[in-house]
Amino acid sequence: LERRSMGPPFHDGGADSGHVTSIKEGFGFIRPLNDRRTGGGGLFFHFSALVGRDVPVEGDEVSFSVELDRRSGREAAKAVTILPRGTLPAPARAVTVRAVVQRELRGARGGDGYGGRLAVLKGDGPPAEGDAAAGDGGQDDDEQTEVVSFDARGCERPSALHVGDLVECRLMSVAGSRQRAASRVKLIEAGGGLPRQSGRVASLKDKFGFLRTAGKAADLFFHLSEAPREGGPLRVGDDVSFCVVLDPRSRKDAATKLRRLPAGSVALEQLGEARQ
Repeated sequence: LERRSMGPPFHDGGADSGHVTSIKEGFGFIRPLNDRRTGGGGLFFHFSALVGRDVPVEGDEVSFSVELDRRSGREAAKAVTILPRGTLPAPARAVTVRAVVQRELRGARGGDGYGGRLAVLKGDGPPAEGDAAAGDGGQDDDEQTEVVSFDARGCERPSALHVGDLVECRLMSVAGSRQRAASRVKLIEAGGGLPRQSGRVASLKDKFGFLRTAGKAADLFFHLSEAPREGGPLRVGDDVSFCVVLDPRSRKDAATKLRRLPAGSVALEQLGEARQ
């Protein structure tokens, strides 16, 4: 193992310090007080790195040293020592929010994915320091505002997250800056954060149909499994809202998550029906 400094020491002897953010079977994660590079996921440590027999619990204050693990190529905490309560300043309060995956993790192999971005939805939790206060008039609660980073260490299932997915996460302030980072990222709904569009059912087949939409010369495909279950079967002429995704089989745009709209919600001129 190769020794690597993470910044100015907080204790005599050059040890770093922080709070335990999560404990798993045989390992855990620490949020250092003076580190900006964990992306919200925390610094990994194995129980073999503990000093003494006591196993820390979430929220414990600890000191540690940092070394580069040659197997993973990532920094890990060593000589993890539990400190008396009150030794460190209280950690910044975490808030739970909803967000949309704006950029997927890069180089995601196991727990090594990095560089992900989430767009926090307006109205979910207090704003970061220096941001405009949430709740300013005239904007939808699902508007995306603050953008935060995340990595695989802060996700329940990193490989399951894709652009447009709606997730729940915890936000923590990044030491020494006004930025925040996400941890405990959990998928709520695949594609649930995509913007919604509106259109009209143009035709129906056995297991699929097509929508007439604004700004598109060709009608948009949808599978009937994406149709709303309430209100009976869809009919030609029904107005609907939907999200657009890339169909993995055809590699073409397709409508998903259809919702029924009141009749007349979509104006004929929006759909360009005069072209018929």
